Amino acid sequence: MNTGDILLADLNPTTGQEQGGKRPVVVVSDRRYSAIPDLFLAVSLTSVQRGLPHHIAVPANDMTGLDRTSYAMREQIRALAHRRIDRQLGNIDEATTGEISYYLHLFIA
Repeated sequence: MNTGDILLADLNPTTGQEQGGKRPVVVVSDRRYSAIPDLFLAVSLTSVQRGLPHHIAVPANDMTGLDRTSYAMREQIRALAHRRIDRQLGNIDEATTGEISYYLHLFIA
């Protein structure tokens, strides 16, 4: 599992406004820095275009493995256990990974 991988994950159970269900997520952590080997950080993807400037478009193509354009919800960063993963769908390019990382740094700074 690497930064930029798109995985199909089961995010249930949830509470409040957390994204739930079985949905794609983008890995945003680097496994070199994982203090707990079974956990990684990811952001949820949604297919709903909400017009929010901090949602980054991820195209549907052979590289991503997505069947429709989706949006990385950078405010929905979450630690996930590997057992939540169903399978890998694909990955995003370096430019998109950089856009997601940039906003995450602003979000937590």
